[in-house]
Amino acid sequence: MSDRLGGALARKPLHFIFVLDVSGSMLRGGRIQALNNAITEVLPHLKDEARANPHAEMLVRVLAFANEPQWIIEEPTPVDQIHWKRLEAVPRGFTELGSALQTLAGALDHLDESNSAFPPAIILVSDGRPTQSSGVSFAEGLQALLNNRWGATAVRLALGVGRDADMHSLRRFIGDEDVPLLRADNPEQLVEYIVWASKAASKVASRPVVGPGGGLTAVPPSPIGDPIWSTLG
Repeated sequence: MSDRLGGALARKPLHFIFVLDVSGSMLRGGRIQALNNAITEVLPHLKDEARANPHAEMLVRVLAFANEPQWIIEEPTPVDQIHWKRLEAVPRGFTELGSALQTLAGALDHLDESNSAFPPAIILVSDGRPTQSSGVSFAEGLQALLNNRWGATAVRLALGVGRDADMHSLRRFIGDEDVPLLRADNPEQLVEYIVWASKAASKVASRPVVGPGGGLTAVPPSPIGDPIWSTLG
């Protein structure tokens, strides 16, 4: 029954996936603590977005990566059922982003094969340069993602943390020069940027029609605070 007649609305799945760097460098300058704080703070905003959108059922997953990818939340979970458990960085852990993207591509294979789901929203957060100890390069992992139907049409946003973040790789992940690429230089920026990116991605992904990059044109927040991660490395 249609909403005009007062019947129940059919809600289409909107898969919201965080891909989070937990390599050893995230131990510096309180980065991993700030990342945990950011995710904790963004969840209420996502719940508000889900309540405000009667057409979308927001389902959250979280993939962390260091020496290898690890699902923190593997099953698509309604956002109002998420109870965040703080991530721990891996001491001396590498930044195996290629392997993480390959794992993500495999997970996207299992999404609804029909056209009944919105394109996924993927937010990548990393503070380093991709490594290749696993044998999967960043280029190979990214290509696997882009070869996937859902990966190619996903709304992809990325956030670099600190001055060592490889912004070139993050830009390649986004794949659209018109989509903002953010870098957080302090904990306050990390929280604010993740909140902004999450809200922007959820709005764009749940539009009736989107293409690669999602046509995101929202203006990100202005930098705030002192760039302590830039000065501390």
